[in-house]
Amino acid sequence: MLRRLSAYKQPIQFFCRVVGLMIGTLVLVSCAKVGPTYSIATGGPAGLYYPIGGGMASIWSEHLPGVNVKAEVTGGSVTNVIQVAKKESDLGIAMADVVTNAYRGQGRFPDALPLRVLLTAYPNIVHILTLEESGIAGVSDFVGKRVSLGAAGSGTAVAAENVLTSLGIGLKQVSPVYLSFAETTSALKDGTIDAGFVVGGLGLAAVRELSVTRNLRLVGLSKEERARVHDSYPSYAGYEIPAHTYTGIEESVGALGIWSAIVVHKEMPESLAYQLTCSIYANIDELLRVSPVAEAMTVSNIRQLSVPLHEGTERYLKDPRKECVDELG
Repeated sequence: MLRRLSAYKQPIQFFCRVVGLMIGTLVLVSCAKVGPTYSIATGGPAGLYYPIGGGMASIWSEHLPGVNVKAEVTGGSVTNVIQVAKKESDLGIAMADVVTNAYRGQGRFPDALPLRVLLTAYPNIVHILTLEESGIAGVSDFVGKRVSLGAAGSGTAVAAENVLTSLGIGLKQVSPVYLSFAETTSALKDGTIDAGFVVGGLGLAAVRELSVTRNLRLVGLSKEERARVHDSYPSYAGYEIPAHTYTGIEESVGALGIWSAIVVHKEMPESLAYQLTCSIYANIDELLRVSPVAEAMTVSNIRQLSVPLHEGTERYLKDPRKECVDELG
């Protein structure tokens, strides 16, 4: 019996060595493939920041070896720049006025945040929503009304306050509520608010859906009103929402536009920032399949903000036609 067992001893030892080598190899291969996971702070799922951020995350994850990026649902611009500054998120999408205030340490930001612009995204349009039956014709009619200013911590909330105060309407003169895009349109349907602000790319899904199910009215801003807002907050520029962008809107509507940007911490490695920038411009067609607003994401539009670009972006701009150099493998 002992002889029989000893006869199997050597094959068993050999088998164990082979299995051990296989396991070790698998572990090494697995470790080699596992790269860092980065995050991009976006916004709510009913807006454009989340799908655009998700589209960029997919491009980076697919085209940068060993890099994985996930898109995070957040409250929006204010939350995003704070998370990037604290290194809780690696990238964030935010509106120009929020980014500028955060960088300079003004407005809602008592201290300057260590931010840099990776690239400029697209213009956000300030949509001011109500229903035809509300009797609201202009912003001056908001006094005493229930108005959604956007989600707390969002760029929409900042824009809404900027517009109202520029036009001489204090927050104490309205009944403000802070709701997300989806919550704002639902509240308009239910009649629990009279008007609401939604700031995002042209053709927002939440606004389109509202226009299909209710008699939507876009509250327009006159040229004089737009000039007053611009004088107070130069980041805003006049914009015309084209007729037929939303169901039932038969004429163009005066509005405001403000750029959004992708921001990162100033300490992000130059090579990583270069790769992130280069891969987006090299694969912009993939982002256009997510939304046509990506048409505005051009090299010629990259300096729309007064906040400095990251040094990795500046390196890319020295020769944008050059093929992306793989330094992350």
